[in-house]
Amino acid sequence: MKLNIRDLLEYFDIKKSTEKGDVTATISVVGEDLGAALFRHYCEKEHGSIVKIIDANKEIPKTGATNSKWLDRWIVENNKGKQTLFQTEIKSWCSRSVGGLNVPIDISEHDLLESVRRNWKENVSEIDDSKENRLNKVLIKMNKGDGDIKGAYKQEPLLIFWDARNPSNGIDCFNRYDIKPKYFDFDYCWVFSCSLYLRELYGKGEREFNVDIPNAERRLTDLFRIFKIK
Repeated sequence: MKLNIRDLLEYFDIKKSTEKGDVTATISVVGEDLGAALFRHYCEKEHGSIVKIIDANKEIPKTGATNSKWLDRWIVENNKGKQTLFQTEIKSWCSRSVGGLNVPIDISEHDLLESVRRNWKENVSEIDDSKENRLNKVLIKMNKGDGDIKGAYKQEPLLIFWDARNPSNGIDCFNRYDIKPKYFDFDYCWVFSCSLYLRELYGKGEREFNVDIPNAERRLTDLFRIFKIK
């Protein structure tokens, strides 16, 4: 599927580009698949890796315990023989989310950095919390199970956000966040921002790119088949 970077950023990062409720509906169709696909695009482009996203219809990260929480995706990165298995939680929070910010495409670097810091502070307490919640559950080691994940991997926790946020003092899209003290199996997690990655690409002059999001494409195809626009 071909994606237009400017259109994506305007749709998710500027409130007036959509009607209230539209983005929530869109996220339910494409949100998680888009977040995972953008992270794969980043790893392949920036790291030169081979990346596989495990189909969530077949296997998702779970602890195996009864009534335990689960995550959204397994993402496998192979970089020159180094194999990393990311247990991934995806949050498609954007300008239309509660407390969301407008982040224009032509925003100054100073103002972008302020938005990044503000977004990070909004939820970092959840990552640091000693009680399990919607974010710090990524710090609990998940069971690989007996599905498509085979081989020796270094298992890593990954949080993918749509909006512009990170734990650093810059505008990098991919960062490690260290947590002290250690309450769960990991005392760190990786943080990836889709918005910051797209802004980085846009700043380098890129305008469109292709991603493979089969689940989202199937849903969209079904919707257009059922609901024909005259």
